[in-house]
Amino acid sequence: MKSIRSRSSTASKKVSWDHLQWESWSQLMAKIQVGDQEAYRQFLNEIGPLLFNYVRRRVFNPEMVPDVYQEVLLTLHKARFTYEPSRPLGPWLFTVARNSILDALGKNRKFAEREVPTETLPESSASEMDGSLGDELHQALNSLSPIHRDAVELLKLRGLSLEEAALELKISVAALKVRAHRGYEQLRKLLVEKKK
Repeated sequence: MKSIRSRSSTASKKVSWDHLQWESWSQLMAKIQVGDQEAYRQFLNEIGPLLFNYVRRRVFNPEMVPDVYQEVLLTLHKARFTYEPSRPLGPWLFTVARNSILDALGKNRKFAEREVPTETLPESSASEMDGSLGDELHQALNSLSPIHRDAVELLKLRGLSLEEAALELKISVAALKVRAHRGYEQLRKLLVEKKK
């Protein structure tokens, strides 16, 4: 009997603490709506870890979590005036976060559908392997912007893996894929124009 009472007492303390915490955050949000910057800072410091974990549990690509989290914070900032202080903060907050996550993932999905994986591109030809590029290809490569040229050279001429090239350029693998894809597209256009 005593253990049941102690468990229910612990549960009620947890429920009351959670309730008090959400009440505190609700009051902070009301202050934020009237321009209180200190309340905004405190709110983000306290709610940030909760939101980050919420994002992390819903975004399966760990590389995307920080970007999606930033999108959630930006959406929260834009939507802060839509919160009604007389209503519970939790449902409003998680609705804003969930919709922001879905928007961010939708944008990335649309981009990913257009992306051509660099792994499926043709390998370097024998003339490229010995370092002697054809004049047309050499001119086309030199006409690329430096960030796209670097990506193409590291992947196709030097034969580095995506991870090695990304590390050398100090960028993410996803960013490297984008640069390489755009570089390949520019090269293709330049070489097709020269043949006409």
